[in-house]
Amino acid sequence: MKNIYYLCILISFMSCASKPKWDSTKFDQEFAVKEIAPDTYVVTDKTFFDSNILVAKMKDGTVFIASSPFETVGTRELIGWIKAKLEPKKIVAVNTHFHADGTGGNEAFKEAGIETWASTLTSKLQQENAESARKFEATNFADKPELLKRLNERKMVQADYVFYEKAGKTFTFGEEKVQLIYPGPAHTKDNMVAYFPERKVLYGTCMIRPGDSLGNIADADIRAWPKSVEKIQALDASIIIPGHGPVGGPELLSKTSELAKSAKKK
Repeated sequence: MKNIYYLCILISFMSCASKPKWDSTKFDQEFAVKEIAPDTYVVTDKTFFDSNILVAKMKDGTVFIASSPFETVGTRELIGWIKAKLEPKKIVAVNTHFHADGTGGNEAFKEAGIETWASTLTSKLQQENAESARKFEATNFADKPELLKRLNERKMVQADYVFYEKAGKTFTFGEEKVQLIYPGPAHTKDNMVAYFPERKVLYGTCMIRPGDSLGNIADADIRAWPKSVEKIQALDASIIIPGHGPVGGPELLSKTSELAKSAKKK
């Protein structure tokens, strides 16, 4: 019996020793993490436009990701951080809109066996705009060859599962829910928001603006934007996460609505 006992210990030790240790150096260089509520994190991609990614560990041990880093290399680093720090039972990722900060991580998600979701409209727009979007993004990195290479090497990979945007989707993780809501066109035609009713947290994607401008409006519907914001103002959210910039409260919704109304008049 003693021999069997020692053999089990040896096998356990060898298993731990063979498991590669995640090195946080690269992640820390490229990302900033802030816990905004228990088990709820904003991960900011410092390398590509300071984009905010929502990462939440649900009560059943699943980790839920809304949006993604811009490209595959950064997303691999994010996955490494999630596995090392949050030890997920499972990971689910949602493409919140068709731009790269909504879908650019799909190649890495697929490699890691992560379940990915998108609306039918996001999936369609991603496919139609993949190459033109890449060229547009590249203009910002002409003087940064390493980052440009990463953008150019990113493969266009679509989500595993789709849902009709107007119907939205509700995920249930144990007893906790996450609601994906389509408020209407704003930053893009397809922008979805993710709402955590129990945590009163709303991930508003790039349709919510903390600054003094609407940001990139190349694919925006400015006329519809204020009305789309109004639809999510009815939610009982106390923490609002924009697609870029600092986290705030319901005042971010009011501010965004006013920005869009002002832009409509021009």
